[in-house]
Amino acid sequence: MYTTLSLELLMDFVGPIIEILKCIGPPLCKYIEYYRKREEYKQNLKRRLEELKSQKDEIETRLKLECGFGKLQKNEVKHWLENVEMIIHDAENVEQTFKNRKSLSRVRQAKLFENKIQQLQEYIQKGNSFNTLAIDAPPDAGTILPTTPLVGETTAKKNMEDIWRHLMDNETKNIGIFGMGGVGKTTIMTHINNRLIEEKMFPHVIWVTVSQTLDLVKVQNGIANALKQSLSDIEDQKIRAGKLLSMLRETKFVLILDDMWEAIQLEEVGIPEPTKENGCKLVITTRSSDVCRSMKCKTVEVKPLSEKEALELFFEKAELDISKVPTLKKTAELVVKQCAGLPLAIVTIASSLKGEEDIREWRNALSELTNKVRSIKVKDDEVFVRLKFSFDRLKDEKIQRCFLYCALYPEDHDIPKNELVDYWISEGLVEEMDNLQATEDRAHIMIKKLVNNCLLLESIDILGRSCVKVHDVVRDMVLRYITSKSPLFMVKAGLKLEELPSGQYWKENLDKVSLMDNSISEIPSSLSPKCPILSTLFLQDNPLKSIPESFFSQMHGLMILNLSSTKIESLPNSISELTSLTALLLKACEQLKQIPSLAKLQALEILDLGFTAINEVPTGMEMLTNLKSLDLYSRELHKIPAGIFAKLCRLQKLVVHWGLETERVAVEEAARLKNLDSVKAQFRNLQDFNCYVKSLNSHGGPNEYHLFLYRGDKETIFQVDWVNVNKEVIIVDCDICGREEKDSIILPKDVEVLSVAYLQNLIVLLNLSESTPPDQYSHLKGVRIYSCPKVKKLFSSKLLLELKNLEWIDVSDCDEMEELITIDDEDNDDNEERSQKEFFLPKLKKLSLCGMPELKSICSSNGVMVCDSLQEILIWGCRQLKRLPLYLPVDEKGQPSPPPALQKIDVHREWWEALEWDHLHPDAKTLLLPFCDFSY
Repeated sequence: MYTTLSLELLMDFVGPIIEILKCIGPPLCKYIEYYRKREEYKQNLKRRLEELKSQKDEIETRLKLECGFGKLQKNEVKHWLENVEMIIHDAENVEQTFKNRKSLSRVRQAKLFENKIQQLQEYIQKGNSFNTLAIDAPPDAGTILPTTPLVGETTAKKNMEDIWRHLMDNETKNIGIFGMGGVGKTTIMTHINNRLIEEKMFPHVIWVTVSQTLDLVKVQNGIANALKQSLSDIEDQKIRAGKLLSMLRETKFVLILDDMWEAIQLEEVGIPEPTKENGCKLVITTRSSDVCRSMKCKTVEVKPLSEKEALELFFEKAELDISKVPTLKKTAELVVKQCAGLPLAIVTIASSLKGEEDIREWRNALSELTNKVRSIKVKDDEVFVRLKFSFDRLKDEKIQRCFLYCALYPEDHDIPKNELVDYWISEGLVEEMDNLQATEDRAHIMIKKLVNNCLLLESIDILGRSCVKVHDVVRDMVLRYITSKSPLFMVKAGLKLEELPSGQYWKENLDKVSLMDNSISEIPSSLSPKCPILSTLFLQDNPLKSIPESFFSQMHGLMILNLSSTKIESLPNSISELTSLTALLLKACEQLKQIPSLAKLQALEILDLGFTAINEVPTGMEMLTNLKSLDLYSRELHKIPAGIFAKLCRLQKLVVHWGLETERVAVEEAARLKNLDSVKAQFRNLQDFNCYVKSLNSHGGPNEYHLFLYRGDKETIFQVDWVNVNKEVIIVDCDICGREEKDSIILPKDVEVLSVAYLQNLIVLLNLSESTPPDQYSHLKGVRIYSCPKVKKLFSSKLLLELKNLEWIDVSDCDEMEELITIDDEDNDDNEERSQKEFFLPKLKKLSLCGMPELKSICSSNGVMVCDSLQEILIWGCRQLKRLPLYLPVDEKGQPSPPPALQKIDVHREWWEALEWDHLHPDAKTLLLPFCDFSY
């Protein structure tokens, strides 16, 4: 009994102790683990920190790419990056925390390490969960349109106020702006459009130009494109309308339909009826008040300018100061009166009389204009006769004929200037100069004269090309008053015709025919138009599959034939008989394989076979001794035989694809062409490229060249817009090392831009050796190197002396790049080791360094870059780069200032804060901070 009692007492005592041990045991073990493994926790923290830093750099690089093309960074990614930046900063300062708080034990330190590791791990896992980093940006409200200043303080202001009041009025749904052609309806509405967008009055402001020939598909596509959507994959009219209806029902919009000629049923297009409930608005501009009534519109009539407004506008555009030439005042006022207050007529007529101070010229102009206006019988033609007066005032017949070419294009079409120039030169409308460049310059001066006379409007197309447009009223005037009899044009461009006009339309005195941009797929085999003086025929941009033999048999006067972007597979043999042909344009006929003999086409000056499927040079091409422009770019063309280029002695412009089987002699022949002014050539191997450049350097090169070395088959680097320069070399995806002479790139001696990409084995980009010609790199303005993983150094200090004209450097995604400018051994003077070494790049404007994890130095540890022209610096993804070695000029008192031309430094804030500034003035960071852009 005693024993049992003792055991019970012992258990009463020990039990609580065991429970206490159960509670303190794990913490005690953890305590011991913290104590023993503090260094291990510390190393784990460093590893996790480096992992998070790498992940951050990778995400920022991906973000840079994904945020192109109108996308926006996701908010969760933005917050992750912001938090990671703070966490990394805290983690890097953990040890400093220990130094400042010496009371922290080893255990407390280890525990702090563990907490930081866990925090870092959570953010690493979060970073791994991002599938995409960017989202589509919300669509802009609309497109800001280019416009001219409003004229007429009273008239225009009243019209603007009336239209704006109706737009803001909840009761008004449809608004019709009407008035005669040239009165300024479109100009007023472009100002309204821009104001609606700038003031964010509606989520969507949609502008669609309808034009004279109603095309519902074009209207639907225009609306869908404005909403950043597409209907291109839907052919059925009702389904397209239903799809568009569902798009527009999801938003509140203002739809502006410009230049309406007839009423439309909104439901046929897919436009929801504007109502008070949905808050949408429809605005149309038209020459007919009947269209407004049919569309149930609240109307605003745009009336001509008042006499005072018309005079003010006229004197401004004519650059006429009446106070200096008072004798002209009365005559000028009478001329203005004949313009009937129409801004378009006033501007064009005033431009045609610009700078004229001879009273006899003014009296003669008044007489001509008065007689023309009196002779009209139809009221709608009033504006046309006034515009024709401006055309007649050109006086130079060649410039007049050049202008008429513009009417061959569809209404509201952007006409590339260079395309117009080629046509004009081919028809002999431009005086031939010593070389192609001078001739083209003369043609561009003619374009400028037409623009200055307000007969053409300057524009930019969707490809960014410099273009001109013809006002729709001016185009109507040309087609109705000038080209309806002599010269006779048949223009049915952009009308979506499915059949070629029948024989009755092919008059014997036709001068020019334009059927471009239609849906014509075949030409009747029986059609053989008798058009002996037809000089120009446009059939481009049609799904045309074949052309019968008889079609060209009675067109022996044809000079320009454009069949570009059609689906033809072969040309009829009758093409060979068109001996007057000066331009044969077949660009982007991707199924064209067969071309008959060209031997008889000895008048041919322009031959464009670019992006066709031809696999051999056309027969008889060596006979084209008058050829000035040749495009032979076809990836199917594997061989160009010797002897062709030797006979094309007048060739001035060449685009060519050198296939793998090309004879080396042909390459040398092309390089020796003395009159060649412009070259764009793609080479498939280094040997052909070097052969061409050697010959080029020996015989002197063209004024403009773009040389591509590229071995790939799937893509064409002609579609890569690297930079707009005159003399460039682009090398992509080739097996080039650059260290041995046998695999080095030979560059033209006057090359201005060198771009290389995806050269996996490249070690040395530019090399100086005993065999390097003097001043080899003195013309170089730009260097771009992208994704060349083995390049470690870009320039040597010795090479830098040759680069005095370098304007920009762009280096990105070169994984092993360590230093931009390295000091040659002979330049490394031990006595000057501690002194500041200066590297001069006097014309450098932009420096861009991106995505190079191993880059440690731009120009050695004690160097500075003296770049007085430097405007912009972009650095990101270069985490090991610790110095920004900019030379800061100092005044007489020793006070520093930023580089004189500097505008922007685009960098990460974290990277900027970590920079070392010991090599510069103590105030360098403060001086340069205002230029920093921490967008990324």
